Amino acid sequence: MELLLEGKAVSENLKKDFEKRIEKLKQEKNIIPYIAVLGMQGDEASLTYIKRIEKNCSKYGIKFLLKLSTNEEEFIKNFNEVNSNPKITGIMFQQPLPTHLSELINQIPAEKDIEGISDLSMGKLFAGKKDVNIPCTSKAVIETLDFYNIDLTGKNVVVLGRSNIVGKPLIPQLLNKNATVTICHSKTKNIEEILRQADVIIMAIGQAKFLKKEMIKQGAILIDVGINFENGKMVGDIDFEDVKEKAYAITPVPGGIGVVTNTLLIDNIINSIK
Repeated sequence: MELLLEGKAVSENLKKDFEKRIEKLKQEKNIIPYIAVLGMQGDEASLTYIKRIEKNCSKYGIKFLLKLSTNEEEFIKNFNEVNSNPKITGIMFQQPLPTHLSELINQIPAEKDIEGISDLSMGKLFAGKKDVNIPCTSKAVIETLDFYNIDLTGKNVVVLGRSNIVGKPLIPQLLNKNATVTICHSKTKNIEEILRQADVIIMAIGQAKFLKKEMIKQGAILIDVGINFENGKMVGDIDFEDVKEKAYAITPVPGGIGVVTNTLLIDNIINSIK
């Protein structure tokens, strides 16, 4: 391995103009970013994640409202309240939620969809529109590659995973970088053969240490989006120790894409006000 693609440097580079951008919004538009997070009570892991978001918002003077519901009727009531509040500039849902509640995100304007996951936001992304928030994890992959000056032009990029927050939104972003894109999933045949032909592999399947050295070619660039736990320790979808001597560059877990993802949520919150 010649290059460790750490997320901290990427994150710090993104953060450096946050305060100036927010101050500019206050001066020119008399607007302070204000986000509302809606979820259901009872999920401690989700609450930990929400508290991290709240802390990041507080650091930059972004107003933060959390509404956790005890039942579906209360969730819908809370949603209607925040969706009709003109002072709230961004709305996000904390998963897991029942499908019919998750789909309420399609009732908000695209500019308030700070996660970029509504049907309209996704449609704009695939259509190549600029005025759209991009799902943070997928955007973190691109920001990391850009920061480390990894040119994707003409490269064979394989994405393992087809979720709405990583795999699918990566397709238009990678195409915009002039990459040749292959998406693999649980029904793909000859996955290992496809992976061995890849210049860049993006792992997002949620299977601990799935990718081994025999699945990659010499000098491959590996991006690990996976978050798994083994014996209480966070690990990625890539077996880091197994592949590190064969790969040219790799993101660590923890300390890689996840760090950049958290920062990009703040970036989306600020962008929404445009």
